[in-house]
Amino acid sequence: MPAFSDNARRDGDGRYRFRRGRSVDPHEDLHPEMGEQAVEVGADVPSTIDELIAMQQGDQNEAHLPSKPEKPERLTAKVRRVLDLIEELETTAAEDQQIALSIVRQLEDYHDDIVAKMQEDTDAKHRQIVAWAVDADRLMQTRFLLASVDLD
Repeated sequence: MPAFSDNARRDGDGRYRFRRGRSVDPHEDLHPEMGEQAVEVGADVPSTIDELIAMQQGDQNEAHLPSKPEKPERLTAKVRRVLDLIEELETTAAEDQQIALSIVRQLEDYHDDIVAKMQEDTDAKHRQIVAWAVDADRLMQTRFLLASVDLD
């Protein structure tokens, strides 16, 4: 730990950085945005945890919440029919898990098949094969995570 110089103690300049026993301006070598005039904290910044939670829940002021652009719903009639059927059925959490696992497994198999076909194709781009293989791996990891959820 560097020794405080007698001058720094006497002057009470409040500096806390020292180089070779001499006090150094704490703002020296700082990026301009890190200086004292950097950024003022606005009134919209919460000062307590409760204010932050209220802002996140939209209770205090909804203008502070970033608006997400709504994606247009692109459901085919077939998908809408399946989703409606799932909503109608009174399934347990374990049954919902089995349905989700089946869908993820089906997507994973599709990706694996595409990778296998691309590997056989001499015109296939390596980058595309890698992208499909990475997605297949993500689906596999998703399936493992979903299967590991304990519902009992």
